[in-house]
Amino acid sequence: MPTDSHYKVYAFSVLRFKPFRKLLLGLIFLLFCNLAMAEAVDIEQTANTLFKSFTRTDSVETALKVTPDLAIAVQEYYIALLRPTWGMDVGYIAQATDEMSVAKGAPTGILLENMFTGTRAVIDRTLGINMHAAAELYFRVKSENLNTATTREEALAALDVVIPGVRLSDVLLPEPVGQDQTLHSAANLEVRMCVLGGPLKLSSEQNWNERLANFSVEMSDQDKQQIATLNPSMSVHPLDAVLATRNALLQRGIQVVAGDILAVGTLTDGYRIENLTRLRAEFKGLSDEQQVYVYMGFR
Repeated sequence: MPTDSHYKVYAFSVLRFKPFRKLLLGLIFLLFCNLAMAEAVDIEQTANTLFKSFTRTDSVETALKVTPDLAIAVQEYYIALLRPTWGMDVGYIAQATDEMSVAKGAPTGILLENMFTGTRAVIDRTLGINMHAAAELYFRVKSENLNTATTREEALAALDVVIPGVRLSDVLLPEPVGQDQTLHSAANLEVRMCVLGGPLKLSSEQNWNERLANFSVEMSDQDKQQIATLNPSMSVHPLDAVLATRNALLQRGIQVVAGDILAVGTLTDGYRIENLTRLRAEFKGLSDEQQVYVYMGFR
């Protein structure tokens, strides 16, 4: 009866015998090439599937499979498909406002210039498949010192303005699948548009650390009925969310530069816009001098 040692001796002898060694090494090489090609095809096919869903030429009806190590590659390919229509990169988007996402490593995506519009915009519902609205804060980077900031104070000093806004996300993936953080990341966090209000100048003299810790948000519909408020689970301090977003970007090999926009995470639950004709998001406590709100209409 052959033992394990017999099999090991036989295996080594095959490798020592040149014709068999060449054949075996050739088979291993072909297997490696096929695996690499399959991986490339998976990245391309998955990115194309997401692109077709985004452009509404097709919908994702079956579950997609993306491994964590390929999620960013899929996202980057997908973004490359979007750039000709949606413009160049102007910043980054994350989900760093809830502790669970931060603990897992906040997922991040790319913001393109044509994804932005201003308050009082009228959004065509047919732009998306199943869009949801959620309040959010956007920060503009003033200094590359943000890449090395370790405290809220250092983060604040490296930021220029904070902009209240509303993120419009689209359900590009089947809803149960969309809960998967890997796929969510591959799909660029399913962001479609960002509606921005007026910028508020950040300053260490105005105690922004406290303001950002204590502000509130309320979203209401065309009948002035409240539809969403600040979600208690999304309680990460916005400056901590900035640092968590920065950390996640550094892990991707990305350093922020002056002028980058950082959307650090939603503050309310997403509200389906299907029956909305108007939406108003009010941010209370961010300014002593003016009301801070974002308006939009839907048609």
